[in-house]
Amino acid sequence: MTAKTAPKITLWEFFQQLGKTFMLPVALLSFCGIMLGIGSSLSSHDVLTLLPWLDMPLLQAIFIWMSKVGSFAFSFLPVMFCIAIPLGLARENKGVAAFAGFVGYAVMNLAVNFWLTAKGILPTTDAAILKANNIQNIIGIPSIDTGILGAVIAGIIVWLLHERFHNIRLPDALAFFGGTRFVPIVTTVVLGWLGWRSRWCGQSSLWGSTPSGR
Repeated sequence: MTAKTAPKITLWEFFQQLGKTFMLPVALLSFCGIMLGIGSSLSSHDVLTLLPWLDMPLLQAIFIWMSKVGSFAFSFLPVMFCIAIPLGLARENKGVAAFAGFVGYAVMNLAVNFWLTAKGILPTTDAAILKANNIQNIIGIPSIDTGILGAVIAGIIVWLLHERFHNIRLPDALAFFGGTRFVPIVTTVVLGWLGWRSRWCGQSSLWGSTPSGR
């Protein structure tokens, strides 16, 4: 079983490339922020009181639509970063890297959800427990909110896995799972393990979260 190793880059070059990957989600965030701002302000009660001619069903439908669509980037910003980082850093097979980014982020949060359930913290609707353990709905999964930093670290891990394994050759019996198909597979295992070993994730101030229940 062999894999082709990518040329090494300096730390400075890595951070330069990493910074460039942020531009894709940041650009969308800026555009969505404009849509959200316009839609929210022009559908607010105060503006409608001041400018009653805006209170037309068609105009209000457009403004509310802008608010809803504009909120997308703010609701899903972490997963956007986790996809954009391997997409931007990968030298080859960028689509596979981006796909693995989403897989890794989703699997990591599912594994964290498993850990929270195993510890008896979930399921619960108690707001105090959810707040104490920094639990949020992450892409529809109740999980510890690691924020942008968690997504960036997960994205970097996915990129490293992609660069290491996207050209891997497996024995003939397992050849179907080789090459680019192996990237989301190994991502599932590694990020799943990372999420499962999430005691440090819930308790470390690195994520800006409060200690989880024991």
